[in-house]
Amino acid sequence: MRYGANYTNAIVPIKLFEDKTAFTPAQLARIERVSFQEKLSSRATMKILRLARTIADIVDEDHVTDAAIEEALDWKISASRTHSSLMR
Repeated sequence: MRYGANYTNAIVPIKLFEDKTAFTPAQLARIERVSFQEKLSSRATMKILRLARTIADIVDEDHVTDAAIEEALDWKISASRTHSSLMR
């Protein structure tokens, strides 16, 4: 309903996602800082944003919370590290 079409957070076009989902400057800075430290791609960073919105939706939050951001970061970093260790 948020996007006015039959989209999920995972497949909504980026522009529409940006228009309908607000993150605070502090949240974006946190994601950017961690993405840089973990050497994540822009694509991976976008997945973190989408995942954080989904986590907030699951707990019925209108806005993306800092807790949702942290959980999304934990999931993505954990997955990234697991994938890296399997590639060795």
